[in-house]
Amino acid sequence: MGILSVMRTLVTAIGLEGFLLGKEVITSSDASLGVVKAVEKELSRDEIWMVVDSLGREIMVPIEEIVSVARNVILLDDAGPDFSSVDRGQSSSLPAYEA
Repeated sequence: MGILSVMRTLVTAIGLEGFLLGKEVITSSDASLGVVKAVEKELSRDEIWMVVDSLGREIMVPIEEIVSVARNVILLDDAGPDFSSVDRGQSSSLPAYEA
C-alpha cells in the first residue's frame, strides 16, 4: 500500500473521530445500537471502524455502513452484520476491539 493511501486513511480516521465520538448509533428503523466510543483504523487493509458501546458490549461497525450523520449516526438495517450477535470476541468478519 502506498504512502498516500496510508495518509488518506489516517486523515479520514482523525476527522471521523472528532465528528462521531459520543453520538448515538441507530439503524434506519430507529433501533438504538449504543454510543460511538472510539474510531479504529487498520492501515494495512485501509479500513476504518466505529467502536460502539452498547451497555458494556462493544461492537465494531465499518464506516461503510453509515447512511447519514446528524444528531445520530444512522446505519443501514439490512446491509451489515447481525448487530444483535456481534460482540467482543464473537464477531465474524469484524475485529475485536482492544482498548
